[in-house]
Amino acid sequence: MKYVIDGIGMEKFLGLVEEKLGQAFTRVPVEAMAPRPAFDRMAHIGVHKQKQEGLNWIGVALPLGKVTCEQMRGLAKIAQDLGDGDIRLTVWQNLLIPGVRDANVELAIAAIKAMGLDVETSQVRAGLIACTGRAGCKFGLADTKRTAARIADWCDPLVSIETPINIHLTGCHHSCAQHYVSDIGMIGARIPVGDTDDTIDGFHIFTGGGFGPDADVGQEVFHDVTAEDAPVYVERLLRAYLSHRTSSDETFLSFARRHDGETLRKLADAEVSS
Repeated sequence: MKYVIDGIGMEKFLGLVEEKLGQAFTRVPVEAMAPRPAFDRMAHIGVHKQKQEGLNWIGVALPLGKVTCEQMRGLAKIAQDLGDGDIRLTVWQNLLIPGVRDANVELAIAAIKAMGLDVETSQVRAGLIACTGRAGCKFGLADTKRTAARIADWCDPLVSIETPINIHLTGCHHSCAQHYVSDIGMIGARIPVGDTDDTIDGFHIFTGGGFGPDADVGQEVFHDVTAEDAPVYVERLLRAYLSHRTSSDETFLSFARRHDGETLRKLADAEVSS
């Protein structure tokens, strides 16, 4: 469907749908629509109050969406015994346990940690998403999960990020991980090895993508980065952001959109010697 709309445009697509249905849609001008409510970018991690008095939801940080059978059974038991019996999934590759009473929050957290999971994580890990990649998809051109894990392991001890940041790794042009609407987006590629026909895992790196009120498609900053070097390139971009942001409140998205791809590349490359 996205290719159809991209090819003919939204207005023509709507016209064809109206023709098929035999009636026109009610059109509302954009300025008549209420703005989207503010949202908490970290609401999918940690303990948060529900609208219902005395109840909370707990966002469990899963490592890149991975969970073992034993952990899943343990989470189900926590939801059944300490929550309302539900487990909710999110687009951030983690899950929520709702309906936890105030008196049971600490007990639930202890049980979650006892099974090797957590309800706290760094800004980098909280917004780090990777599709199945080459390890489990015939279209994947790179091992996205492994590279994403290496990015977190490399960047967390070296760069202190206080504001939310999204880093999405997708294995191919289908973009299941939506790299093009991420602060830092990476799409898998096969990188040639010298003058041979051999190739290795690699990525093209984009910045400045967004969704919701900040919707836009990111721009390419680095081309043909090997998977081995990817964590260093992400570190350089994060360091460039910390060095050149206008204030401590400026987000990475705002910083990235103030510069074109070439400028961002030069700012990141300059961090090598810092």
